[in-house]
Amino acid sequence: MKHLIIGNGIAGISTAETIRKNRPADEIVLISDENEPPYMRANLSRYVMNLIPIEKMRLKDDDWFHQNSIEQISGRAIRILSKERKIVYLKDEQEQTASFDRLCIAAGAKPNRLKIPGHGLSGVTVYRSLEDADRIKEQLGRARRMAVIGGGVLGMEAAEIAVRHKLPCAVLQRGFIGKPLLDKKTSEILMRRITGEDGVHEKGVQVILDDAPQEFIGENGKLKAIRLASGREWPCDMVVLCIGVSADAALFEDSGLEFDRCLIVNERQQTNLPDIYGAGDCAAHPDENGRLTPTRTWSVSRIQGKTAGLNMCDIPHKMFDDGPIQNASHLFDIPYAVIGEFNASGENHDIISSRPDEFSYRKIVFRDHRVVGALLMGDRRGKKEMLQLTTNKIKITSDADKKNLLDPAFDFKGMV
Repeated sequence: MKHLIIGNGIAGISTAETIRKNRPADEIVLISDENEPPYMRANLSRYVMNLIPIEKMRLKDDDWFHQNSIEQISGRAIRILSKERKIVYLKDEQEQTASFDRLCIAAGAKPNRLKIPGHGLSGVTVYRSLEDADRIKEQLGRARRMAVIGGGVLGMEAAEIAVRHKLPCAVLQRGFIGKPLLDKKTSEILMRRITGEDGVHEKGVQVILDDAPQEFIGENGKLKAIRLASGREWPCDMVVLCIGVSADAALFEDSGLEFDRCLIVNERQQTNLPDIYGAGDCAAHPDENGRLTPTRTWSVSRIQGKTAGLNMCDIPHKMFDDGPIQNASHLFDIPYAVIGEFNASGENHDIISSRPDEFSYRKIVFRDHRVVGALLMGDRRGKKEMLQLTTNKIKITSDADKKNLLDPAFDFKGMV
């Protein structure tokens, strides 16, 4: 059987790895339009800040592909011919085709750009790929003032880069920073940290909320300021756009695949067409409650790749069979962990929270007396045990026991 995978990010690599583990003799072909070998996108900011060398960015080297008999094709997929079981891709500007018995589309997504006057000026850049990271590293060497548009997870990484390089920086955000990962309480903690208003850290970035950029102002083709809706101008010679990503709709045109801003897949990563699967940032999957949600994190993409790979090998597997989705990383330099339905709300959910100290926050979400989600910010102690409670669906009826979970030093012995 021939398995074709579009995309060499973590979703595509995880798919290939899973197929090879379970089908040693099957043919695997992976096609990607990135010039670089597979790399760890989650480490881009550490690379930009010179905390890790380029060698440590590699996800898999050429030897791994050779040892696992995985063929690599350098090209950009442009069309899916589902009835003919082929894809069309561009290589050296020439159209070529590749056939498949089973296909996994893990093509990723492209960063959104802000199409306002001046968007083509030198100094305005997106932040998504290793190529973008290299461009930002080069610009940092001569930049004097920076702005970040978008205050989500990636925007916070870009802001931290500015602070580490001692560049005056503004973060422009609609709503509150940290969305959609954080709620308003945790956003306040993050805000105090990044601005230096916590009284502990030096003055950091300036946060400008709900004042949308209207124009990039340039001089001799180079950025010199941003004009906002209020009429205010922020002088800067470098702007990093962190305003989300979008799947390439053109790839799915006339394919017969269900697409609504993302490729629609079910809990087995199957699309609406037989033998075609989707994983990673290009896909929208059902969450724990069956609601479609886009894929936006490294850990979810990895799980989806594994799930797609197993089902492509006729091994039935659902996305949540191994437990709830979880992710642990940093916002700016504050550690966090999220588990399951950490942002759930409504009549069916009970939420308890606490703030153990000025820089920590804990929120636990219950449904029917079972933990279904948690957000730990700052002090992440208990993350492993909280995940076990969620995975094993352990019932906790005592209000006192529930509140004990809010204590970072709580001993879970006897509970998990």
